Amino acid sequence: MKAVHEKYTDTPENFNTVHAFLRKMVTLTGKLQTWEFVRFEFWKRHEASKSADPDFMENNAHLWRNEAGEITGLFISESGGSFFSIMVHPGYPHLADEMVAWTRKVWGEGKKKLNTDCYPYGVEVQALLDQGFVQDSHIGNTRRYDLVHTEYTLNLEEGFYIRCMAEGADDEAKSELIEQVFSPADPIPVKTEYWRKHLPSYDAELDFSVVDDKGSPIAFCFGFVDQDNGIAVIETIGTHPDYRQRGFGKSVISACFNRLKEQGVTTAYITGFSPEANALYQSLHPVEIIPIHSYVYERQI
Repeated sequence: MKAVHEKYTDTPENFNTVHAFLRKMVTLTGKLQTWEFVRFEFWKRHEASKSADPDFMENNAHLWRNEAGEITGLFISESGGSFFSIMVHPGYPHLADEMVAWTRKVWGEGKKKLNTDCYPYGVEVQALLDQGFVQDSHIGNTRRYDLVHTEYTLNLEEGFYIRCMAEGADDEAKSELIEQVFSPADPIPVKTEYWRKHLPSYDAELDFSVVDDKGSPIAFCFGFVDQDNGIAVIETIGTHPDYRQRGFGKSVISACFNRLKEQGVTTAYITGFSPEANALYQSLHPVEIIPIHSYVYERQI
C-alpha cells in the first residue's frame, strides 16, 4: 500500500493524532515502543520550548500516512542533533526501509554521524543494519511491572513521609530539586517553572515526593497513565545527592505503584540507563527486562 509523508506541523489535531498513534502502537505490537505518549508530551512541552529554532518541531518530526490518512510511521528527533527515532506501524513493515533511507539522506544530510536506539523486537532494526548502521552498545533497560500480583511496601526513616501534589506541596521547591538532581552544574533560576503539571497526561495524584519534617522534597517520581491500555509510564525519578542509598527512591516509586493499583492500572514501565538507576528499578521486582541498544551510522566523507 502506498504511503505519503510530510513534515509534522504543530496543530492540536496533529498532536492528538500522533499521541493516539503512540498509544495504539502498544496495542498493535503488545510491546512498549522507544517513544511512548509521555515522551512525546515532554518533547512538545519542553524540548521544543527550549530550542532556538522556531521551526524545531517541523524540522525534527516527520509523518508517514496511508491512503486513508492514518499514521503508519513516525520519525522524530528529541533534541535536533544527531539522534533520532522511528516508529513503524506493524501493518506496514516495508516502510522501515523507506524511513531509514529518508532519515539518512534527507534529515541526516550534512551530518557525519547519526545514532538511534531500539528495542530488539523493533521492525526498524533490520532496516538500520541493511543501510549501514551498526549496533554500538547496550545502553539501558526498560522494565515492566505487574502491579496486580506484586506487593509494594514503604520503608521510610522516621521524620520522612510521602506526599503527592494533590495534597498540597511547593511546586517551586520540587522544581528546584529536579534541577539539582539532573543539572547540578547549572545555576538554579530565581523561579523555576513547574512545567510538568501542564502536560496532557499529568495527574497530581501521581506526582509523588518524599519530604522531610519541614515539608521539603528530597526524592520524587511522576506517574503518567495511558487510560486506553491500562498502563503507566513512571518518568522523572530522582533523589537529592545528600539522601541517596537510603531507600527513598524505592519508597517514592512504591507509593506511586500503589496509587496506580488503586486507580485500576495493571502494568507500569520504567526505563533506566545508569547502573544506579538499573539497580533501583530491579529491586522493585519487574516481570520483564527489555534491553535497549544503540545503533550508529558514520558517513564516509
